[in-house]
Amino acid sequence: MASATIHLAIAKKYLEKHNELDYEKVIAGTLYPDATEDSDKSHYTDINRGKDNISHVRGKVNLYAFLKEHKTLDDFELGWFLHLVTDYLFFKECFSDKYLLENSYEKFCKDLYFAYDCLNEYISKKYQITKDDYKEYPSEYYPSKPYQYCILSKELIDSFINRVSSIDLDKYIILIKEKQKNIVP
Repeated sequence: MASATIHLAIAKKYLEKHNELDYEKVIAGTLYPDATEDSDKSHYTDINRGKDNISHVRGKVNLYAFLKEHKTLDDFELGWFLHLVTDYLFFKECFSDKYLLENSYEKFCKDLYFAYDCLNEYISKKYQITKDDYKEYPSEYYPSKPYQYCILSKELIDSFINRVSSIDLDKYIILIKEKQKNIVP
């Protein structure tokens, strides 16, 4: 899963382009899936997602299952859906198959959470994320440290944040419903 700061950066950039949406509800929806007790349920995780890193991490989110259950999305659910889209694309676009296959799940998690620590301060400053953005879910906030080399570069994350925040979610929802599965927009 992407870190809370990545989710918030994407949601804030998305909201800049969609100011008709309720800011507080979209932000709360964006943080909700990771703040719940059962993240497999809130992410619509595939039950049989495989043992190798690729199928395991890429089966974490089922966008079609979410949309089957949520026929129309209010602003909170739109934030939730944006979170799921972010997680789906994060594992698909930010990590190569080669990296995922060559590393154990434990090593991948260790590298990933180290990267979050390294990126949170940078992302928070660049995208103006403060502790106040976590008000619905304060347990998701944690201080960070200055950037250092890690598996996720600043450039990769900035590109990812810009790409995902620019997706036309209405068109993407139609595409997912047509294909009845996760698909890259």
